[in-house]
Amino acid sequence: MSTTSFSYFQGEDRMLVTMEPGHHQFWLTRRLTQSIVCDIAVLFAGKVPGEGVPGAGSRNERIAMEHRMAMDEEDLEDQSPGQPGPIQFRDNLPPLEGKDSIMLCQGLDATLGVDSASVSFVCDDKTLTLKQNRPGFHRFLRTLLLCADKAEWQMQEIPFWLRQSLLGELLSGLPPLDEHEADEC
Repeated sequence: MSTTSFSYFQGEDRMLVTMEPGHHQFWLTRRLTQSIVCDIAVLFAGKVPGEGVPGAGSRNERIAMEHRMAMDEEDLEDQSPGQPGPIQFRDNLPPLEGKDSIMLCQGLDATLGVDSASVSFVCDDKTLTLKQNRPGFHRFLRTLLLCADKAEWQMQEIPFWLRQSLLGELLSGLPPLDEHEADEC
């Protein structure tokens, strides 16, 4: 299984992206991150399946529902317990060995469809491509946005579905507090 992880380095004001297998690393700038979570996300939403299907809802309703389902990882139900997810944010920074040899991403190219999406990162003389199914690409976008938020990059014009809170749905599944225990608090 392939994984992609993001780590923010304040001293560089860049995000380190690590793609496995192959241990490919590159720096992602604020400007290119903005392009991914805004421009590419909007184009991705335009390819959401269900256009013209009776009862499927509007494009906005379909992309929001698809995003919630991806965040619930419904497509990963057969994954082994304890196995790391395919997209990760590292709160503890990995060692930054040979930082001068880490490539700087200088451009992007995206291919978006109803079944999958890919982003190609143009770095020096290499192009690294991350291809995901639609749920995986939703998780990629959300993780990238969360990392940018943690870096306090203040991304602009983010699609509503990418910023939607999933906390309400999570909390609604929790059992109610026992009234007796709540009185003791």
